[in-house]
Amino acid sequence: MTKTLLRITLLSMFSVSLHAQQTEDKIYHYSSMDAMRNGVYTGDVTVKELRQKGDFGLGTYNFLDGELIALDGNIFRIATDGSVEKADEQRKVPFGSFTFFRKDQAFVMEHISTFADFQQKLLKILPSRNRFYAVKVEASFTSITLGGAIKVDEKDTTGIASFMKTRPLYKKQNIRGTLVGFYNPGYAGGLDLSPFHFHFISDDKKSGGHMVEGNFSNTKITVQLDEKNAYEVILPNSNDKGYQRTWTTSEAKAQY
Repeated sequence: MTKTLLRITLLSMFSVSLHAQQTEDKIYHYSSMDAMRNGVYTGDVTVKELRQKGDFGLGTYNFLDGELIALDGNIFRIATDGSVEKADEQRKVPFGSFTFFRKDQAFVMEHISTFADFQQKLLKILPSRNRFYAVKVEASFTSITLGGAIKVDEKDTTGIASFMKTRPLYKKQNIRGTLVGFYNPGYAGGLDLSPFHFHFISDDKKSGGHMVEGNFSNTKITVQLDEKNAYEVILPNSNDKGYQRTWTTSEAKAQY
């Protein structure tokens, strides 16, 4: 059984009709980054169930057994060795963000060389820094570094920040693919990475992972944004021992 923890609904005052205001375009967010920061790595939602929550998203699998990326309705698992496979429908997830991606606008960003540069400039031109956005970018890279995850022992409660210091890194050259990500306002830093959280998957579906750094092949990049007016947070089963422990303060500025 899952339990709703929080529901944030952000309705635009500029909606063109009452019907548009009443229609939710939401992010379904499972668990929280603070749970991961405090060593909670189990959830009870399956890949099969997640297909009903969105066709676009990212996350990880129970006990950090691989990175997750969802694109065009397909959910993939990036194993510790960097290989990519379609995720088994019965696999469970302890953390993730999912939505049905429906482009609201697209624009071209120019003079972009690195992934870090892209994030800095995108932050400056977002329509609002206080709303949530799904972000999709199809791009080519001369070089890219992707992060993976290593399965932890079921009793291990070490916070994710410690594990990320020794996470596997996959370096690729001359690769094209899609950045799947979300912009999360600063006030949501306990729920997810802020301001951005991105995963990447190659066009040939052979490479993927958490986006760490990269150099773009083209200095002009087309960005697709899907602005969201609702954010729904679901907690795993309340009997999970991780939710019975006292957690430390959020490291909302940390990036993994």
